[in-house]
Amino acid sequence: MKRSDVVQLLLHAAGLDVKLHPWQKNFIDDPSRFRIILKHRGAGATFTIAAEACAEALTHPASTILLISYSLRQSLEIFRHVRTIFSRLENTRLKHGHSIYRLMAKIGARTVELGNGSRIISLPNNPESLRGYRADAVYVDEAAFFRDDTNLKTAIMFTTVARNGRVTLVSTPKGKRGWFHEAWITENTWSKHLVKLGDSPHITMHDLEELRKTMSPLEWRQEMMCEFLDEVNAFISYEKILECVEDFVPARVVGGRVYVGVDFGRFRDSTVIIAVVEDGERLRVCYVEELRQKPFAAQLEAINRANMVLQPAVVAVDSTGMGAPLAETLAKTIPHLQPITITSSTKQILVNNLRNNILNKKLIIPADEKTLINQLRLYQEINTGHSLKYEAPAGEHDDYVMALALACYAAQTSQAQKIEASLFWRWGSASQLSAEKQ
Repeated sequence: MKRSDVVQLLLHAAGLDVKLHPWQKNFIDDPSRFRIILKHRGAGATFTIAAEACAEALTHPASTILLISYSLRQSLEIFRHVRTIFSRLENTRLKHGHSIYRLMAKIGARTVELGNGSRIISLPNNPESLRGYRADAVYVDEAAFFRDDTNLKTAIMFTTVARNGRVTLVSTPKGKRGWFHEAWITENTWSKHLVKLGDSPHITMHDLEELRKTMSPLEWRQEMMCEFLDEVNAFISYEKILECVEDFVPARVVGGRVYVGVDFGRFRDSTVIIAVVEDGERLRVCYVEELRQKPFAAQLEAINRANMVLQPAVVAVDSTGMGAPLAETLAKTIPHLQPITITSSTKQILVNNLRNNILNKKLIIPADEKTLINQLRLYQEINTGHSLKYEAPAGEHDDYVMALALACYAAQTSQAQKIEASLFWRWGSASQLSAEKQ
């Protein structure tokens, strides 16, 4: 019996109305030790590796299977599929000959232990968390999004050496960098599976047409056509951005001063609110909200609401063009508002301050804020011959980038003012002491 037949029987026994597509069968039946799936968004690859992992755990007693994701949220998402399958099987009796079998499974938050001694463990991106495991199979979901993937690669390979374990990488592309891209272009080592749009019949032509309307040309090429895009005129390298990415849920740090940046949408862009909070010597992104195609009244309400919740020290807003009357209205309810008219020179100051924060690792970005990370990756610095121009590529957006730049600038100017005030009062105290001595 083929492996794909086992997986299909398992899904049927669990009462899931899922019929494997040809690409899923070909992948599951591939006996290669090292496999890689390059796929479009929504292909169903996360469900596929979860289902295969369940079948492997059932049919290979005492096996250890690791599911690794780029963030805690994604690790919970992939494990949700595992939990669903085994929860349904717990209530199922399987008859073979005159015997009736019942699945024995202990299901935890991110771990399943079967009666046959097998385990499935879901882990977020952290090479240290892999220490001590000896795995029969490792699945790495959304592998192109991982930071520190060199250390992760080493850690994963060492978990499999003692058991001749299998390694599977799955992802949409994310630039020509990292372990995933390296594995895809390497000859012979990896068994490659390309999942194209036509391979996913559950996505209708109507769905694709509607989806394409919401995506820029570059987004479509990367997310749906599976293209590894070059970082042409990159404002900052993807590797440097990933060095600032950590796996956490945005939340205010107790005691830290908060700074908010607001970029107002024009025509096709959204209005975006981003807040950063002082976390020691760094700034941690603690709030992200996108207001897409919202009327101005709703945008003003959302900004005032964020101000009430976050209690920021400064709210920096783009007061260019149509932003001017909005900033004037906000100033009536937010006394600490800092309107900024963005010209070519002020834009250079804003984005270079943002870049310095990233290069010096002074900024902490949540791993799940994929839109923010993607906009930072695509943002360009273009030398026109007589000046530098900063912008998103044609058809792309930079609203998240500018909102973050405004928030970081608010923090930088506020901190500079605190230093100046501190120096002033120190000078005053010294002068006063000198006068007393005389």
